[in-house]
Amino acid sequence: MIGKHIRESFVARIWLEPEESGGTTWRGHIRHVQSEKDEYFQDLMKMREFLSRVSGVTGPPLTAKPLMDATKSEPGAGQT
Repeated sequence: MIGKHIRESFVARIWLEPEESGGTTWRGHIRHVQSEKDEYFQDLMKMREFLSRVSGVTGPPLTAKPLMDATKSEPGAGQT
């Protein structure tokens, strides 16, 4: 039996900030539209924790695996 599909909406802003050491660090802000709860974060794990806490749904694990380049397709991909 498949449970009821619940939709949640989030708005996230992510940006780079300079560090005193000369490097940069990712920062972000996420807001749950329905409850108006929001949180600032400095890493994706904190953002994921917020998503899970507010929505009650544990999403997929974060991974260090690089994303596939969508501009490059594998042979035979997209052909019918």
